[in-house]
Amino acid sequence: MKRFLALLLTIMLMVPALAACGENSGENDNVSEAFTEVPTEEATVVSDEVRGDVRAIAEESFDNRGFKGAAYLVYHGEEVYAGGAGKANKKEDIDNSPDVVYHIASVTKQFTAAAILKLCGEGKMSVNDTLFMYFPDYETGADITVHNLLSMQSGIPDYVRGYDENGYEMEISSQPVIDGVEDDNSLEENRDALRKWIFAQELLFDQGDRFSYCNSNYFLLGEIIEKVSGISYFDYLRTNFFEPLDMETAGFMEDYDKPDAIVAVGYHNTGAADLLTYQGAAFGCGDMMASPKDLYKWTVALHHGRVLSDEMYQLMITEHCKGSEGNSSYGYGLMIGSTGLLPFYFHSGSIPCFLSCVMYIPQIDLYAAVMSNYFSETLMSAEKDITEGFLKKIGLLADTE
Repeated sequence: MKRFLALLLTIMLMVPALAACGENSGENDNVSEAFTEVPTEEATVVSDEVRGDVRAIAEESFDNRGFKGAAYLVYHGEEVYAGGAGKANKKEDIDNSPDVVYHIASVTKQFTAAAILKLCGEGKMSVNDTLFMYFPDYETGADITVHNLLSMQSGIPDYVRGYDENGYEMEISSQPVIDGVEDDNSLEENRDALRKWIFAQELLFDQGDRFSYCNSNYFLLGEIIEKVSGISYFDYLRTNFFEPLDMETAGFMEDYDKPDAIVAVGYHNTGAADLLTYQGAAFGCGDMMASPKDLYKWTVALHHGRVLSDEMYQLMITEHCKGSEGNSSYGYGLMIGSTGLLPFYFHSGSIPCFLSCVMYIPQIDLYAAVMSNYFSETLMSAEKDITEGFLKKIGLLADTE
């Protein structure tokens, strides 16, 4: 198991940050330190001295990188670091912290995927169902399956991306124009317009041919959840996930209903797509809000058998296809990195003014989440600094300095 965690941290920075409005990568700092060994249960107690050292590492990283946001690190159930930099709300003079609620953007996708798999586990649907079963007017969907949507292999164009003549994503200065999607529309009006746009598009490639990150896939999955469950997507996640796991801050940007929560204000939008801030435009693919602490509750429950049956969980974490850069794979709503030794699971998100990344290694029970309300492009590097610094302090990475 030599070098595993060093390679893990390298891969995390190399993989594009798959996000609700696009792919955003952090700084690619190479890591060369060697992994020593997986800790025993007896070696998991974190001392106050280590916590102090990690706090100093985090503060130095935030200062050097100009990071504004919150970070949360938990190891074997022990809170190692909980802090941040900058203001969650400048007017109210509220600091960023893991207790603050942030827009988590594409981190939402794992909740949508888990909801689909829960319904599958209950025998109410199957990942082999075709879209035609749920959208009979969508003749193009006759051969596209729920599996194709979950694993980003449907061939359906993303409504926030541009493509070249060969169906590959290209850099665009503005999003495609979606007729009927308006800032002052209701959620239902914008969802209707997005659905019509999706159904009117030609496929970029035949289903299953390759990976192509696509928010349209998870928008449709959100609608399928409603059709199968008979309740709204919002209510399904609330009653099946948020409430049982005591996720007190979790909600949705369209109707956030937590009056006592501290919600971060977004600052420093750097030209990210405004479409996703419209009612319904991030439905199913990026409209959740939550604190890093509540996402810890979700992450541990998901990866330790408290959300899905083992059969459905294994489907979620199976490497169904390689990501666009080939450095990691896509499961169902999760990115999967591995050196062939221990897998790690993560997803990042981007929506105007907000960036997020949540990572977990089940075998050593290590959780790391970093969120920014300043669209801080150093987010991934800050997460790496804190995580790597902690692993060095407890002897899981050799300190070569």
